[in-house]
Amino acid sequence: MRNMTYPIWATALLLYLVFLGWHENWRGPLTQDEIEKFSSHINASETLSPDQQQALTDFMRSDNGGEFFMVNFVAHYRGEIAQPGSGEMMQAAAVLDKYFRPFMGKALRRGGYPAFAGNTLGGYIEAWGTGANPGWSNVGIIRYRSRRDMLQSVTDADFSDSHIFKKAALSATLATPVGIRFGALLSPRLWVALLLLALAALAQIMVLSRKGKT
Repeated sequence: MRNMTYPIWATALLLYLVFLGWHENWRGPLTQDEIEKFSSHINASETLSPDQQQALTDFMRSDNGGEFFMVNFVAHYRGEIAQPGSGEMMQAAAVLDKYFRPFMGKALRRGGYPAFAGNTLGGYIEAWGTGANPGWSNVGIIRYRSRRDMLQSVTDADFSDSHIFKKAALSATLATPVGIRFGALLSPRLWVALLLLALAALAQIMVLSRKGKT
């Protein structure tokens, strides 16, 4: 009877190993050659200021190979705007979606996913040493399994054409990478394992109950 349940637990273990293969970075930190390649590509695009280029270079050089989270503040234009290319009038959020969906498709294949998204409920409650609030409308946090994966996503040639939708839709944006020290939210490493354990246990109960009835 026990032998009948071994495939259930072997399948659960295999699925979890497949998940870890996708979720974790197995290639270590960025190499010097990779840093130079990404720096050349981004600098050639002329999308970042000198200060931003230096910040990105420092970010690459300090790579520890671990996951990180990009915190994004965005401010949409109000009302409808002209969609790049067609000129069709659309809500700014709908235009931004034409950027976000292709980008997240690339990031998802590389172990990246939205960890949090929400609408702002008001202006700054506490702030000093900062500029005026440009009208942040949303905050999103994207998880990346490594700095390499993030850089591969943003420099992907198939994705570059959709960047015009982001520029058209946003009046202001701010993005900064952070690493988690502690938190109350469960990591997918844990809840995926718990889910697979629960499903395997349920499958075992069903198999044994059917066997008992025969």
